[in-house]
Amino acid sequence: MTLFLSGGLNLWLLVAMILVAALVFIDRLLRLRKIAVDPQDFFQGVCNVLDKGQTDEALAICDETPGPVSALVAEAIAHRDSDDVNLREILAATAHAELSRLERRSMLLSLFAQLMPLLGLIGTFIGGYAALAAIDAEAPLVQTGVMIEAVAGALVTTIVGLIGAACCYAAHHILLLRIDALSLDMDLSVSLMLDYLARNPEAEETHEQTL
Repeated sequence: MTLFLSGGLNLWLLVAMILVAALVFIDRLLRLRKIAVDPQDFFQGVCNVLDKGQTDEALAICDETPGPVSALVAEAIAHRDSDDVNLREILAATAHAELSRLERRSMLLSLFAQLMPLLGLIGTFIGGYAALAAIDAEAPLVQTGVMIEAVAGALVTTIVGLIGAACCYAAHHILLLRIDALSLDMDLSVSLMLDYLARNPEAEETHEQTL
């Protein structure tokens, strides 16, 4: 505890950033797990409903299922009467928006990973200056304990900063791997829906009749 107190304000700021990063990581990880669905199973279930001409029910299934995969399928169903070029542009814009939403908070971990070593280094310089001041005050008879405590207080911020940065860096990449997996699922769902609409041109007629 004495070591932490000697670390100064920078050390407590680093500890606060580590706690925030841990909360963000847990929140994003649980969120990504919650919205992860099997795109083929989901697509098959929606297509079974569409084959019966129940467009509203298919959209309701998409609304009840959280995540970017269901959002893309819903957009494809809602704009199924558009031509292929427009439909692809709509789905691309939706995919970009969904990915941006997923990456928004996870970027905070990347920011922390870059800031923590710098804050730790600044804390070390401040602690080093305080250590020199303490040694100068004790001169010429400087006790070993005073020197060790002063130097330890100067170095602890860099140690905590590097450990925190490494953890944030690892956590950020874990989230990126899960987001990349979701991105692949999104690409697969788009391909499946475009293929389904191409093989079922009568679906557009059913949609227009429903409207």
